[in-house]
Amino acid sequence: MTNKEYENTLINKLNEARPNNKESSHKQYVRCLKLLSKKNKEDDFNNIDFAKDRELVGNLTTDLSDSTKRNYLTACANILRLEEKNDDLDIIIKYYEDKVKEYNTQYKKDNSETSEISAKQKPAFDIGMEGLIDMMYKMERDVLKNPTTYLAYMVYQILLRHPLRNEIGTLEKITLSKFNKLKLNDELVKNYLVIPSNIYKKPLTIVSTNYKTDDKYGIKKVDIVDKTLRKKIMDYIKYTGNTNTGALFENNNVPVNEKSLTDILLYQSKKYTTDNIGIGTTMFAKITISHETAEIHSIMKEKAIARGHSIGIQSLTYIKTSSKE
Repeated sequence: MTNKEYENTLINKLNEARPNNKESSHKQYVRCLKLLSKKNKEDDFNNIDFAKDRELVGNLTTDLSDSTKRNYLTACANILRLEEKNDDLDIIIKYYEDKVKEYNTQYKKDNSETSEISAKQKPAFDIGMEGLIDMMYKMERDVLKNPTTYLAYMVYQILLRHPLRNEIGTLEKITLSKFNKLKLNDELVKNYLVIPSNIYKKPLTIVSTNYKTDDKYGIKKVDIVDKTLRKKIMDYIKYTGNTNTGALFENNNVPVNEKSLTDILLYQSKKYTTDNIGIGTTMFAKITISHETAEIHSIMKEKAIARGHSIGIQSLTYIKTSSKE
């Protein structure tokens, strides 16, 4: 069995064992195990036995951030559940799941008790809005020279107006007439850039149906009403083939996915920022949203200090809306 066949076998087993999970999540689990196998200097990815060694997995992930470790340990726990059940295996799986809970708890604590950026993220955060604008200005001069730079530039242009997540990289172009014919439950399963026949009368629309929290928040629709952004997107579509179907973003003729988008953005941003700072979608959002809400945040902090609690508690406990009859 080839490496690819083994990967597909694991994905199919995960799909069968946990049909309510997204297949994209299962693919991510398998990808994590494959990367761990590679870090373990395995020539072939054809078994998951190494994941049963907690100490080995700990050593393989020791240099990673806590959030990344959490992803790898989650993958180990889920894929090991495909093995035949026994007491020893249950202990290993529980160990991974308990560690994941610890990382989740710490993450929530770090983000609810302080508004300050972490030390690790500070260099990227501190470039601020001026740094982002300067980065995109420098990129703009090179977009026609390098298709990958153009791709990153366009993603940042969209994020500047609409702080989406990595699903932005998976947008499929579709005409408005075809989109309206899709059935909600059976066919509306991707993330789309909906293109009307006349973009000057109707806006382009980003429709997200397949993203990290879609089970909770459902379909997200974002109308692109900014005329400058609309023109940039249509110019980009012309540059990449002038068609209203297929992936909006491709790299070397391969559709971009959430993981490859992150790699592209980090690599391209390092070329155009001072001190080679990498900026992904999350950091981009932290910078832009913090800039836009700085004054409001300052007021919230002042009110929270006066009452003697955190901004997080204030938001959950004291900031309410009145239901409309």
